[in-house]
Amino acid sequence: MTINKRKTYLFLAGAVLMLVGFYIGFMPTEYLGQFISNSELNPNILSEMRGMGGSLFIFGVFIFGGAFFLQIERIALTISALTFVSFSLFRVVSIFLDGMPSQSIFIALFIEIIFAATVLPLLLAKD
Repeated sequence: MTINKRKTYLFLAGAVLMLVGFYIGFMPTEYLGQFISNSELNPNILSEMRGMGGSLFIFGVFIFGGAFFLQIERIALTISALTFVSFSLFRVVSIFLDGMPSQSIFIALFIEIIFAATVLPLLLAKD
């Protein structure tokens, strides 16, 4: 039995994005509570977080689906690459512009870089 690297990647990347997106989209108060006090939260901030979380969740669903449907595998890899590369890139930009983030943000950056670095060879493979 051979393990299909693309399908395994899409399964894991999609699951991670769905979990993160669900958490941010449906529990923004808990998510933001790590960074700011609940008294600083207002409907505008919560709306922005739910929108971002929902986007990540939907991207995750599509990427996850790429593990099961060959017709969307290539576009799912592309969306995954765009998502993880952009998060990695802009977190690094934030470090330079805004200063050092917390350890939890560094862990997220590390995970995003792993997914970004893993997807690029899969996307560029000719097979």
